[in-house]
Amino acid sequence: MPIADVETLKLQERAKAHVGALRLVVLTEEGVASHALPAAGVVIIGRGEDAAIRVDDRALARRHVALHLGEVPRLEDLGSANGVFVRGARIPDQGSVSLEVGDSFELGTSLATLQPDLLAAAPRPWSLHTHARFVDALAQQKPPVAVVRLEVHGPPGVSQQVLSEALDADELVASFGPGLYEVLLPRSGAEEAKLLAAELSAALVARGCRVRAGWAAAPLDGTTPDELLAACARPATAPASGFVVHDDAMAALYRLVDRVAPSQINVLVLGETGSGKEVLAQELHRRSKRASGPFLKLNCAALTETLLESELFGHEKGAFTGAIKTKPGLLEVAAGGTVFLDEIGEVPASIQTKLLRVLEERKVLRVGATAPTSIDVRFLFATNRDLEAEVARGAFRADLYYRINGLSLLLPPLRERRSEIEPLARLFAAQAAERDGRPQPTFTPEALTALRDWPWPGNIRQLRNVIDRAALLSGDAPISVQALGLSRPAAKPEEGQGLKEEREAAEKKAVLDALDKAQGNQTRAAELLGVSRRTLVTRLTRYGLTRPRK
Repeated sequence: MPIADVETLKLQERAKAHVGALRLVVLTEEGVASHALPAAGVVIIGRGEDAAIRVDDRALARRHVALHLGEVPRLEDLGSANGVFVRGARIPDQGSVSLEVGDSFELGTSLATLQPDLLAAAPRPWSLHTHARFVDALAQQKPPVAVVRLEVHGPPGVSQQVLSEALDADELVASFGPGLYEVLLPRSGAEEAKLLAAELSAALVARGCRVRAGWAAAPLDGTTPDELLAACARPATAPASGFVVHDDAMAALYRLVDRVAPSQINVLVLGETGSGKEVLAQELHRRSKRASGPFLKLNCAALTETLLESELFGHEKGAFTGAIKTKPGLLEVAAGGTVFLDEIGEVPASIQTKLLRVLEERKVLRVGATAPTSIDVRFLFATNRDLEAEVARGAFRADLYYRINGLSLLLPPLRERRSEIEPLARLFAAQAAERDGRPQPTFTPEALTALRDWPWPGNIRQLRNVIDRAALLSGDAPISVQALGLSRPAAKPEEGQGLKEEREAAEKKAVLDALDKAQGNQTRAAELLGVSRRTLVTRLTRYGLTRPRK
């Protein structure tokens, strides 16, 4: 039987077990997105912000098609210029056609498929096998066969619950490490594996997990277990569309990370305080050829000039008062790995000069030493400052800036990737519950709305602090708006106010609110914002706010 016929039969079998529960899986040039559909009603699909399912495809109209859901799904063209194609034929302008589960339709350069919701069925009996059992079973399969691999970070038990709910009895599941799973899909091709990976990822993220997914299919990606598993593992460590994220900007950023990570180029990560620059640096290291080596980090703003020099470059015994023994610096200890220097814009001029020499010569001279030592490290840097402006005013060396900025990665602030706020909040809540030995908390709808609407001037760090506090205050009850402590949302910008002014207004108000709650205590206010005290003082100066008296 042809592969397509086998896959159609499998879809029909799954549809019988999921009557009324449907998903729309959309494949674009950017990746895969899976959308749960209501049992009845009309779902607008298009490029516009008001579309229920938004597809970022320039070939689409703002309101391209309408998907009518009910006993028989129906697709209606809303007068789009480029039309919509079902089963190879274009729907007449303002016309409609009925759809069956498994049908696909073309929207511009994108492809959408109506699928049964695999995550809506009652759990099926299943077992978690060993990796050795998985390899044996895979070796006995004849093409077509596919493999899905998942790397899951989240609350304990959630991964296995989702897998047990989603998979058929003949789809063998194994674990090859903590949070690492592999699924064997007999009589399946790459397309079905890709769709399943997208649905599993979406379900896991919705339950507070962070997920990476990869897949491979025989005979396209290989014929032996080793070949298939190697091909399947690539998306977790190298460029691939198999990495599933919810935010478009972050998806594009991680595709660039995939391309940059294997190289030795110096990378400068740009982003606001608390936006996740260190996490991105760790991901660059994890996907690099140096992943087996150490990842050592240093906050350049946290140390005095003398301590910073000693930590970076090391010192000889007796080099200064208190140097009772020889100490190798961070750049030596990280041999074979990666060094991440955060807040690089805070480095004093004298250290800038020494660091430039290290980058040029790949040698380090300990304080008090007479001969340099060769080093073998990859450099990553981060800052929340405008280094070009610092160079222009003479506060940062231009030649050092050009050295560290081999490639820059701009990390969007949390307010510009709002689709990640709810998954992150659920993840932080689950982690807090696990840490404190409590049941995983839920959120009221009003609390989720408040989280999405808040400007988050302290970014992810502030979100984590808010959730940790709210989870503690809520006890066994759902987390409410009151527990979040975000009772005074930022004022909406006036008509015509630009994005920069909107951001500054929200940030200024958040600073004032924090100082008010902390009764003028700057250290406490900084903690409430999830930023350092230095950052708070900088914002007070920037917005012309009077610093409270000590």
